[in-house]
Amino acid sequence: MKPQFLKIAPSGNASINLYEQEVPYFATPWHYHPEFEIVLIKTSVGKKYVGSSISEFEPDDLCMIGSLLPHFYKNSQEYYGADSEVEASSYVMHFREDCFGEAFWRLPEVTNVQDLLLRSKKGLQFGKVVAQQAKPLIAALFQKEATARIIAFLEVIHLLSCTKNYTYLNEHSIELRNEADSDRIKKVYEFVMQHFKEDICLNDAAQLASMSESAFSRYFKKRTRLTFSSFLTGVRVEYACRKLRETEKSIAEIAFESGFNNLSNFNRQFKLLKKMTPFAYKNTY
Repeated sequence: MKPQFLKIAPSGNASINLYEQEVPYFATPWHYHPEFEIVLIKTSVGKKYVGSSISEFEPDDLCMIGSLLPHFYKNSQEYYGADSEVEASSYVMHFREDCFGEAFWRLPEVTNVQDLLLRSKKGLQFGKVVAQQAKPLIAALFQKEATARIIAFLEVIHLLSCTKNYTYLNEHSIELRNEADSDRIKKVYEFVMQHFKEDICLNDAAQLASMSESAFSRYFKKRTRLTFSSFLTGVRVEYACRKLRETEKSIAEIAFESGFNNLSNFNRQFKLLKKMTPFAYKNTY
């Protein structure tokens, strides 16, 4: 998976870009862009990749993805057949932080929105109750124009900024700011995604980025807010979560399959990231 810089085509002279997808499957590759993005799934299922997180999506899945945070949605296999009769659809909204002028979000009346924009850089997963409240507002937004559209958009933003019914998709924010960043980080991401089950050291990643270990450590942490080892651990834990949800394998089997060398370290790292033990996590599903 290689994150690509995506240029969002503006909708005429609109400040907010609205895009209603109705396609056989979601085809946008792993990408990033300066715009904030709100996605509400109407139909279809699959997995979404946001930063280092991997999670399931289904109808009424509502997420907000921060500026420059790499992401993509991949439908389940049945959506890709030539004779497939299922359809993927979603509401997608893009907007820049300065869409209403540089000073708008700094107004005292919208301090809660300032916080929402900051939190979204980790990727926000909203609960089903919030999604069901937002759905009619978002659907109505797509039917409005001019000032009415801005008012409707602010109603959606207000709802998302006030709710406590959300979780972070990543422990830390990840930002890619230019093509050079993309080229370096994508090599590391691709390498980790392909080899996280194996022994990976800092030097492996540094060589991919054509940097010394110390320079790469500083570079990676500045861009992702994570040490390389923390990022690698996060990918392994997310993979383990999927296996805990979807298989009947033992926790020990999943730990070693996810790239951990011993069970005690797996339990410790899992609890640190998920705030519960692997056993408790498995029981919730």
